[in-house]
Amino acid sequence: MSGRRRAELDGLRGVAVVLVVAAHALSRAVGEDGLLAKVLLVPAIGGIGVTVFFVLSGYLITSILHREHTRTGRIRLGNFYLRRLLRIVPAFYVMVATVAVLGAVGLVAVGPGQVASAAAFVWDYSPAANGWWLGHSWSLSIEEQFYLLWPVGLLLMGARRACRFAVATLLATPVVRVLSYLLLPGGHSHAWMMFHARSDALLLGCFLALAPSAYPAVWARLERLAQLRRTEVTAVLVLVASSVLEGQLGGYWVMPFGYSLDALAAGALLTVVVARTAPSTLTRAVRWRPLVALGLVSYSLYLWQQLFLPPRGTPALPHVDSGSLAVPTALAAAVLSYLLVEKPFLALKDRRQRRVVPLGPTAALGGAAGLDGPAAPATSGGPV
Repeated sequence: MSGRRRAELDGLRGVAVVLVVAAHALSRAVGEDGLLAKVLLVPAIGGIGVTVFFVLSGYLITSILHREHTRTGRIRLGNFYLRRLLRIVPAFYVMVATVAVLGAVGLVAVGPGQVASAAAFVWDYSPAANGWWLGHSWSLSIEEQFYLLWPVGLLLMGARRACRFAVATLLATPVVRVLSYLLLPGGHSHAWMMFHARSDALLLGCFLALAPSAYPAVWARLERLAQLRRTEVTAVLVLVASSVLEGQLGGYWVMPFGYSLDALAAGALLTVVVARTAPSTLTRAVRWRPLVALGLVSYSLYLWQQLFLPPRGTPALPHVDSGSLAVPTALAAAVLSYLLVEKPFLALKDRRQRRVVPLGPTAALGGAAGLDGPAAPATSGGPV
């Protein structure tokens, strides 16, 4: 597996963040209820963007782990965790600190419990998890918990069993979500964002990264499907239909069915992007330079858009007009965050990745683990 950057994966990441920003901008403009909001698929399209991020994260992180084992015969867990720390934490903490300061001076409504829940990456389970300004940290909490658990799980299971575990999770999670909603304290308001209820999308990406070596016959079938134009068309139609049904049925749709179908459709689009040999509408679109550029700053844009695009009825920051300046201001903040915070730490992370210095426990994976054999498709090599 090559470590070269793949522009189309950055472009797919750009699509995901556009969906999130568009959902919040539309929510600010027209609200989340009413006919116009339903026609524009508000806020369902934002949720689809997050699901695409989840599938991509699972795919890219597992590919990185696979690539390290292919090159060195082992996975250095301490080095992996340090790279994740350098990638995620600095930009995130700058955003959290900014929101905390704005809360302290009364410009936004955020309390110490909310700041602590976000900073500790436990928003998805925290009783204090309520409110807009740090609310998007639920998805980052899920990803950080995944980064902590998955490398160890992969080492213990090996690729083939990890693939089987991913498939079992995909099948079981709809039931888990419904039971969490019905039985857990606070389930009605929190079940949709809990790690155990949403990690199926991440694990789908993990499956797609491991399948070429763990189950080459299965991957060959997926590659053949990826060559068919109707695959990407069907995936897009499924996402649109799911968004419509979410607008009509809400949790009655997304909890048992919607989130799972969205993840499968996002996985189909990712498979097309990485496995399609001939150009298609999708592969051309995700190589479009503006989308690729957005993909490069997508993490910072996801962090900062929340501050400039509160829901309709929630006061925006002073001097920020949601109709004309909110999105450009959020994008400007994202670019500054990328240049001043992300990029220096990414350079440090990349140097650490090239050196592959053992900083903690190491584990060798033999052929029985299933990580030997044909490599998975090339990954971005850029920010995850």
